[in-house]
Amino acid sequence: MVAAPLVMLLHDLQTLYVITDRRALILRTAWGRRTVSQTPFRAMDTAFEILDIGGGTGHLNFASGRSTRSPDTDYTGRYGFRCVRNAPRIRGILEGARAGKVRRSPAQ
Repeated sequence: MVAAPLVMLLHDLQTLYVITDRRALILRTAWGRRTVSQTPFRAMDTAFEILDIGGGTGHLNFASGRSTRSPDTDYTGRYGFRCVRNAPRIRGILEGARAGKVRRSPAQ
């Protein structure tokens, strides 16, 4: 299908990944439908996995055993942020947040 890469790009452009001091969130507004998916730190795997997909991007998996029906889950049930740039840096931020080492922006 020729349109598949364009459809996937539009889907990705409507996705926001968020790391808080308690959880990871995936916010999506794809096709006019808003969804929020959260994963508390206690529900995450001990070690995070990065799958390099080329071009400086990768999938950052941080939870297992999820339903494969989610667009953020691979065929084995590994769940996480999809198609993120500089996935090792994002993994470091997520590991730091889970360890309680949250960097705060200076007050303006």
